[in-house]
Amino acid sequence: MRNPEELIRESVAPKDFIAVSWNLHKGRTPLGFHAWQAMQRWVQSTHADAYFLQEAMARRMPSPILASSFGAPLADPLSDVWHCQATEIARAAELEIALGPNVFKPSWRHGNAILSPHPLDLGGRWDISAHRFEKRGLLVARATFGGHSVTLLCAHLALTRSARLRQMNWIAHWIAKEAPEGPLVLAGDFNDWRNDSVPLFAEHGLQEVATLLGESARTFPAFSPALALDKMFVRGMEPVEWIQPTQETAWLSDHLPYMARLRVG
Repeated sequence: MRNPEELIRESVAPKDFIAVSWNLHKGRTPLGFHAWQAMQRWVQSTHADAYFLQEAMARRMPSPILASSFGAPLADPLSDVWHCQATEIARAAELEIALGPNVFKPSWRHGNAILSPHPLDLGGRWDISAHRFEKRGLLVARATFGGHSVTLLCAHLALTRSARLRQMNWIAHWIAKEAPEGPLVLAGDFNDWRNDSVPLFAEHGLQEVATLLGESARTFPAFSPALALDKMFVRGMEPVEWIQPTQETAWLSDHLPYMARLRVG
């Protein structure tokens, strides 16, 4: 298995589509240290065709009660409401972006993001929270790649199995109704260590990339991966390679990135 740096040095076939899914853990390492700049550099180094990012909108907003010595507010807490980690990546790497907040409070928020160097259209944002204790979302966008319209879905599912199963069925229903045909990639943090999602989405014509390629694709915990929590399902695209994450990513987030090479058509 090759790492992203080796992949970049190679000439990728025109129909190859590089996809990356990563839970950024709000820009913090497993030990709680800030790692945002290192994360951003790694994302930029991969030169992927689509990034599916979870917990990527993290940004602590200025408090509305902060005031200068003259009593005037230092900052409007809503003035840069959409400026976050994901928009910083998009701006630095000149990528198209779609955002889908899951947790949105006056002082901070986080959610999903889809980034791509290709023309990108927002398909919608859906609250798929199965209960009030965990806010979860599905973000949909469409990218134009090699003359094809590729549907991109970024999901972050619940910690409990019953809630996950409900969310998986909701997503499957959305695909059947809104995107019944054509190239499609569904990726994200499924929290699905039991692999319930693999047979469920197979019934709807979606294949899990690592499973099809015979890879374990364990991504959690990042420093000693034992569980395959992150998934990538495709339709109308051929899984070619699951790409081993570089060693540096093991200490950037609590999840390793899930990276794959796909072929359209």
